Amino acid sequence: MAARLLQSCSIWFWIALFFFTFVIFQRSGTVLPTVGHRRHGPLTVQERFNRSERAWEDSVKRRHKMRDSYKLPGITPLFPAQVHGNFEDYPYTIWDFFPAVWSCPWDIQRVGRLGDGGKWVCGMSKYEERAERQTLEAQQPNFKPKKSDNATIIYSFGVNDESTFEEEMLERLPNAELFAFDFSVNDVGISLPQSVDLGFGPQLLPNSRPRAHFMKVGLGAKDEPSKTPPFYTLQSLMAHHKHEYIDIFKIDVEGAEYIAMSAFMDYLQAQGIETLPIGQIMIELHLQDDENVTTPSVLSWWERLESFGMRPVWLEVNLLAVALGRYVEYVWVNAKDMKSVLLEE
Repeated sequence: MAARLLQSCSIWFWIALFFFTFVIFQRSGTVLPTVGHRRHGPLTVQERFNRSERAWEDSVKRRHKMRDSYKLPGITPLFPAQVHGNFEDYPYTIWDFFPAVWSCPWDIQRVGRLGDGGKWVCGMSKYEERAERQTLEAQQPNFKPKKSDNATIIYSFGVNDESTFEEEMLERLPNAELFAFDFSVNDVGISLPQSVDLGFGPQLLPNSRPRAHFMKVGLGAKDEPSKTPPFYTLQSLMAHHKHEYIDIFKIDVEGAEYIAMSAFMDYLQAQGIETLPIGQIMIELHLQDDENVTTPSVLSWWERLESFGMRPVWLEVNLLAVALGRYVEYVWVNAKDMKSVLLEE
């Protein structure tokens, strides 16, 4: 009897030991792989990029399915459900084609004032880390700057007299150089009394101003230097400033974004360039030109930007125009951009 009891206890001992060992190794990740086994720990940046890319690819398929499902005779309206009776047949607006499904691999931070004028930035902490690293490296003895130590280049189109975004970017990124463009205001800064229209940069602090560069020009589809005010293409303005790459590109040009960006993509395509030389874009899209801005044209323009690497990570409806729904802010990140600070671990 005692022998049988001892034998039974021995069997249960080995079963318990095997189970305990299996659990320990399973948790440590060293056990033989099992079907569907998922490793523990955070995803790498590249893994997050890949996951977002799959989600974006799925959203494109859904977009095309919705486009084919709700075709209307002639030109598809941007907002087809104009009366309550149309809603069941066409339960969408143009913005439903473009959900922001590509997740920013880092933080999303509001920069600038709340309301109109401020912008959302993907990975603001990463730009700050790079600026801090460059500042510390520059303090080391025998420091020799490398090409990779270039300033964070920010382009801002359509600044008007509201520059809280520009000021905060310059304040938080001591390595940043800002290039602002607007044909409707002057660069009079803080030198005039408060009662006078201050033009570009009234919010810029004195220590930020040396890194803020302003041109009173418009952004267009072709260069028109003799026009008053003059207009230039993006590629011409980049060449003027000797820039091959823009880290952050903010654009609010009241509907001219379509022809301006199309002209830039035409230029890149003619050069055999397949990726936008821009890290991320904050853009306000405008739909007030019903004659030239239609659902097919917006779809085509959007998907061409995607072919150059741009992916939507954030959207914000401009509630000042919510009754019409015709102004929406988008943030795009360049998924093909190997220069982006957002790819750094």
